[in-house]
Amino acid sequence: MASSKLAIIALTLLALSSPAGAETVLPLELNRLEPVTGATEGCRIWMVLANDAPEATAIASLRLDLVVFGAEGQIARRAAVELAPVGAGRTAVRLFDLAGLACDRIGRLLVNEVLSCRIGGTEVGHCADLIRPSSRAGIRFGL
Repeated sequence: MASSKLAIIALTLLALSSPAGAETVLPLELNRLEPVTGATEGCRIWMVLANDAPEATAIASLRLDLVVFGAEGQIARRAAVELAPVGAGRTAVRLFDLAGLACDRIGRLLVNEVLSCRIGGTEVGHCADLIRPSSRAGIRFGL
């Protein structure tokens, strides 16, 4: 009887540690800030979303509420951006422009809230916990 209980516990632990039970991790990189000139001067934000882990599932929606802080720490802008769809095993580059805000006036970018997160056809309520932010742009980027 005790050995059958141990076997059930072992099988349960094995199932929980398998890739099928693993959470998706969403590496999100702020890659570049690029000045935009012309009629709509501002800053172009380049983001890289990697969905290339072996157990990756297609991301149907990843809509974020971003807050841009100025170089002095004040809130300068707020923007909602959609970074999906991104297929399983893929990496996507998404960009968006912040008109009227020079890149050198940006000091930090914050993922304030996840507005929508649908992975593999399922709405994910704890998506912010899955995002792994990083920055190559010389400014802070995080949750």
